Amino acid sequence: MAEEIKQEIKNFLSETLKLTLSEEKTRITNAKAEEAFFLGTILKIGNGGTAKITLSTSRSGKKVKRRSTGWETVIITPIPKLIRRLSERGFCTAKGFPIGKAGWAYLDTDQIISLYSSVNRGIQNYYRFTDNWSRVRRIQYILRFSLAKTLARKYKISLSKVFKRFGKKLSIVIKGQDGKKDREVSFYSNQNWSKNRDAFQDKTALNVDRVRMATQMKTRSKLRKPCCICGESAEQIVMHHVRHIRKLSHRREPMGFNRILRAINRKQIPVCGICHGKIHRGEYDAVKLTDLAYIPS
Repeated sequence: MAEEIKQEIKNFLSETLKLTLSEEKTRITNAKAEEAFFLGTILKIGNGGTAKITLSTSRSGKKVKRRSTGWETVIITPIPKLIRRLSERGFCTAKGFPIGKAGWAYLDTDQIISLYSSVNRGIQNYYRFTDNWSRVRRIQYILRFSLAKTLARKYKISLSKVFKRFGKKLSIVIKGQDGKKDREVSFYSNQNWSKNRDAFQDKTALNVDRVRMATQMKTRSKLRKPCCICGESAEQIVMHHVRHIRKLSHRREPMGFNRILRAINRKQIPVCGICHGKIHRGEYDAVKLTDLAYIPS
């Protein structure tokens, strides 16, 4: 029966939608006896324990009996697979031993911490709802010590000196041009490892209109603005952007047109095609803020 349904779906995709069903990713498994890999998680029925009957409260407030184990759907984070992917990307060895990421050691310290935080936060945001959520702390451990070893490589110091210099949270204070604290960048470290099956559902915003939200976000784009250098709006407007603006310090400062981006604290600005070409050719390296047609907000 399952094979027949699969064939019908395959025919519908092919004939109606002109799509091809992936035979490699489409499997038919016995949910009671086998595991299935779906959207980065492992699905199976039951956790192998003995079925127990417990009392629970229904929505109407009545006490009802239900099975607490045996037939529940279990969603598992594939920890070995995550460790293997981290190993392939240079965060750890194949056995999960943290190592420094050589390619990131040449970046600014706040950049390195932010990159590691984004990886850790992204993994945890995705797998927060799984039944073995507490085991994800192993991934956080790998990333935390990989970060520490990357910083040790950058500054050519020992691991103990890294924690002494940046603290247990592995954080750094960014100072502004006036020498005062501008912001603090810290490695994101989760402390709550209690399982939450509703992690993807925010009960405070159940009626969010995602289409309208996306439209509002789209209207904030500066793409429809005129060129901020020459003020031309007839030409096709493009967004000149950079991945990172070097922070002003006693050792390093932004060069060329990046001085303008640093001064207005923006990574992208609307420019016409002609001015965009001049930026990349270095013809605007000496331009000043007062030379701009307007300053993008």
